[in-house]
Amino acid sequence: MDFNSIKYFFNDLIKRENGDLNIFGKILTIFAIFLVAYITISLTSKVINRSILSKKENSKSFMRIVTLVKLLNKVIKFLIYFLATTIALDMVGVNTSSLIATLGIGSLALSFGAQSLVKDVINGFFIILEDQYSVGDWVQIEGKSGVVEELGIRTTTIKDYSGDIHIIPNGKISIVTNKQRGDMRAKVVFSVDLKEEPQKVIKLLGEKLDYLKKDKRILAGPNIWGVTGNGKDGYDITVAANAGPGLQFDVEYEIRQRVVEMFIENNIAPPKFRTEVKNAGI
Repeated sequence: MDFNSIKYFFNDLIKRENGDLNIFGKILTIFAIFLVAYITISLTSKVINRSILSKKENSKSFMRIVTLVKLLNKVIKFLIYFLATTIALDMVGVNTSSLIATLGIGSLALSFGAQSLVKDVINGFFIILEDQYSVGDWVQIEGKSGVVEELGIRTTTIKDYSGDIHIIPNGKISIVTNKQRGDMRAKVVFSVDLKEEPQKVIKLLGEKLDYLKKDKRILAGPNIWGVTGNGKDGYDITVAANAGPGLQFDVEYEIRQRVVEMFIENNIAPPKFRTEVKNAGI
C-alpha cells in the first residue's frame, strides 16, 4: 500500500464527502489538540524549572524564585488549556465568542463577591515579587511574630515559638517587620549591687567575653557599653554584639550564661531587692 492509498483511506475515515470532518475526525483532532497542549506544557515547565534549578547555588532568594516559577507554570498551564478548549469547542460548533462574553459578565458579577480573594492574590504576588520575606524568615505580621512556614499566593503561614500556627490572608498584610535581614543585635542588660566597683566588673566581664570575638556567629563585638542605668539598689551594665540573622538569641543566651559564671567566680553580688511590709491596720 503506497502513501497515496493511505492518505485516501485516512481522509475517508475522518472526513465527510463534502470535506468536513466527521464525528470520528473531530474526536481525533480534539485528542491531538490536547495532546499537543499537554506536551507543550510539560516541555515549557521542564525548560523553566531546569533553568532556575541550575542557578540555585548562586541565588540569594531561591525560595522566592521557586514560588514565582510555580505561579508562572500554573498561568502557562491555564492559558494553554484554555486555548485548546476554545479550539475544541469551535470544532464541535460552539460559539466561543458568545461563551467568552458570557463568562466575562459572570466574572464581573463574581468579582463583587470575591474582592477579598482577588486582593489576597494580588498582594501575595507583590510580596513574592518584592521579596518582602521568604520561608524561614523571622517576621512580625499583623501582631503575630514567628517563622514563615509557608508563603503562598493567597495566604502566609507563620509559626510562633509556642508552636501555634497563624494563617494570615495576604490581603490583610499592610506592615511587615522582617527580623531576618541584615545584622541583628544581641543585647544583654544585667544589674549589679551598688557596693561593687563598676570598673572592676567591666574589666572582669571583658576578660570573660573576650573569646566571643572569634565566634563565627558574631559579626561585631561583643561591646561593653558600661553603666547604662542607675537604681535604688544597684546599677545596670549593657553588653551588645552584632550577630548573623537568626543567631542573636543564641548569642544572648551565651552572654547571659557567661555573666552568671563571672558573678559566681568573682563573688559579685546582684542588687539586694528589699521588700517593704506595711501595717495593714489589723
